[in-house]
Amino acid sequence: MSSSLTEAVVARLRTVGAVPKEQDLYSGAGTDFYDRLVGSDRAEIREMLALARGTEGPILDVAAGSGRLTVPLVRSGKRVTAIDLSDEMLSRLRRTLPDHAMLECVVADMRDFSLPQQFGLVIIGATSITLLDRVGRSLLYATVRRHLTAHGVFAFTVAGDASAESFSVSTDCEIEVPCPDGAETYVFSQQVEEDGAARIVNWVRVADLVEGGDVTVLTSRLRVLDHEILSRELVHAGFAVPAVSPVRTLGGEDIVLLTTTFAGQSGARDDDASR
Repeated sequence: MSSSLTEAVVARLRTVGAVPKEQDLYSGAGTDFYDRLVGSDRAEIREMLALARGTEGPILDVAAGSGRLTVPLVRSGKRVTAIDLSDEMLSRLRRTLPDHAMLECVVADMRDFSLPQQFGLVIIGATSITLLDRVGRSLLYATVRRHLTAHGVFAFTVAGDASAESFSVSTDCEIEVPCPDGAETYVFSQQVEEDGAARIVNWVRVADLVEGGDVTVLTSRLRVLDHEILSRELVHAGFAVPAVSPVRTLGGEDIVLLTTTFAGQSGARDDDASR
C-alpha cells in the first residue's frame, strides 16, 4: 500500500474495484478542491490584520496558497510578498489581484528561501507549519530569522488542545464541500501514524467511487503538533517565548496564534491580535 493512502480509503477503493490516482492536495487538481474547502474560511484574518496594523514596511506571507490572508492584507493597504511551493496556488492569487502594485508572488520552499529584503511581520496561516517535520521546521526558523527585521514579529497558527486531540485519532467520514453548483460529498479519511506524531489525510469525491473507475485521491501528510512543542522549538531557535492567544472561528474550531520576536525583544502582547 502506498504510504500516502489511508487503509480506509484503500479498502473503499478495493470494494468497488477502483484504481487510485494520487494527487497532492496543494498542486494540480488539488488546488481547486483546497480553494473550495477553505476559501470562505475567515479564521485568522482578523488576528493577522490586527498584527499588520502595528507593522511598518512589507509583510511576508509564508505558504500563502491562493491568498486567503494575503488578499485582505493587500486590500488593507499593506505591501505583501506571498511565497508558496505551488505555482498553481499562487496563480489563483495573481488572478484575484492582477498586476497589483502591493503584491509580489514568489514560488519557494518555506524551509529554505532567499529574498532580497527583510520584513517587519512574517506570518504562516492555516496551521501550515504542520506540513513540516522537525528538520523542516528547524530550517524554516533559520530562514525566518534571516528575513525578519530586528524588531520584527513572527506569527503563525496551530491547532489548540481540543483540535489536536481530534488529530490523534484515525477517522473516516463524509463531508459536504462547496462547489459551483452547490455542494459535493467527499470522503474524509485520516490515519494516525508514528505513534501519534503524524497523520495522513485523504479526500475522495463520493461520486467517483464507481466500479472499475480511476479515482483521484487527494493526499496530504501532516505532523501532529501543539503550541507547547512549537514554543520550545522557537526558544531553541533563538526566538522569545511566544505569546499564545486564541483565534476566533465561526465553526468553533480550536486554533491558537503564536506570536514571537527575536529573543531579547519586547515582542507582541497576548492581546495584540485581539484588538
